[in-house]
Amino acid sequence: MPRILIMNAGTAQMSGGDLTATQLSLSANSACRSAWFAQEGDLIVSPVAIPADLLSFIGATLNFDASSLSTLVPDDARESLILNDCTLLSNAFVERLNSHIRQKSTWRISACYSSEGVARLAELLGIPQSGDEFALQRGPDLLNRKSHFRQLATSVALPLPSGCATTNPNELFRAVTSLRSETGNVIVKLDNGAGGVGNVILTGNESGALPGARDTRTVAWPSFDPQALWSEMITASCKTLVIESYHLARAPFYLEYEIEEDGSIVFINSGSIRLRRSEDRSERALIWTGLELPSDLTNEQWLAAQAHAYRFVELARTLGYRGMINIDGIFASDGRLFFNEANGRWGGGSVLHSIAVRLLGIDYSSRHVISSVRNVPLCSLQAALDRFVRYGFLFDGTRKEGVIPLAVDQEAGTVECLVIARDRSTARDLQHRLLAMAN
Repeated sequence: MPRILIMNAGTAQMSGGDLTATQLSLSANSACRSAWFAQEGDLIVSPVAIPADLLSFIGATLNFDASSLSTLVPDDARESLILNDCTLLSNAFVERLNSHIRQKSTWRISACYSSEGVARLAELLGIPQSGDEFALQRGPDLLNRKSHFRQLATSVALPLPSGCATTNPNELFRAVTSLRSETGNVIVKLDNGAGGVGNVILTGNESGALPGARDTRTVAWPSFDPQALWSEMITASCKTLVIESYHLARAPFYLEYEIEEDGSIVFINSGSIRLRRSEDRSERALIWTGLELPSDLTNEQWLAAQAHAYRFVELARTLGYRGMINIDGIFASDGRLFFNEANGRWGGGSVLHSIAVRLLGIDYSSRHVISSVRNVPLCSLQAALDRFVRYGFLFDGTRKEGVIPLAVDQEAGTVECLVIARDRSTARDLQHRLLAMAN
């Protein structure tokens, strides 16, 4: 059955209504990356045009006829770079979409984020889906707010760092003052910020950039101006901050599940989150370099994390949510397990897992390690392919190893790549060689 793939990353439901230029660019680039979900006959709804050469390469790599794909870019999305609900429900776009899907009798909808607008669009198109009732009441928003995560996670006894939600500068001051004594570090999170861009770490120690935030700031306690931080961090669309004691992570990871239409819970994949320090010493944030699947947790760690996370997913199912759900956590430097947040949407590893299953089989994680490598300095898909062929890096379907270019960031002049290898050490060696080659 063909699908309507809706690339609505970066919507207000996920990230608030006040995205920076960098966030808008990441949202647009994620649409090209997510085109790797496509299967024969699918219709891709995207805020940006998907390059024809990328679609052809996807089809050739995944062994299907890419000419069978259709793409639609709503007029309202071209400038905003976001597929918001208003755009999806505009009369002009619904009519364009209807003219496409009339050619086939049965369709499914698969969206990055199950928003109210996606559920209403499904109604208009006559495509009934389990979970739409929950989405019509904006239920998935519960799974994409840091304050809601703490509330829901507490109800199923997930291990959380000490913390609370605040709604004014006075509460912020009390929370920071109370929590800083636990580890000496406090993290302040914008309720609906994504990817760490809404987070600031406050520390009493001279420290370089710490994981999980856009800035690490040394504070001379008790010299702390809550009003200034409050005014800096809140946005017009979000006036809630979550404050937590900050624990140094020895092993940051995520777990991903899918709650299927019949309510079945399926474990999808786990991954480790890779970060590195910038060569620029003035940079106050670590650079996210990619993901590695499966995670490098020990069996004991994985079983402990899985047992806790599954309870949260069961709660999401009971609430009525259907779709992909990711839960982020860490094992701290002292060995303790903490969960940080959940997201009811496609995660960063979702498309990597999808590609691996199609190329290597559903049990790929028992035989392979796959990893994404961001910001490889190459200016186009063709330049990447030419370079990878020359160096013998391009994925070989017979050997089941190599590098696949996923998407090009034209503004930055970089490519995100997927590395497929037989073991972790080989994968990491190939990552280093890939970056060295490109430079």
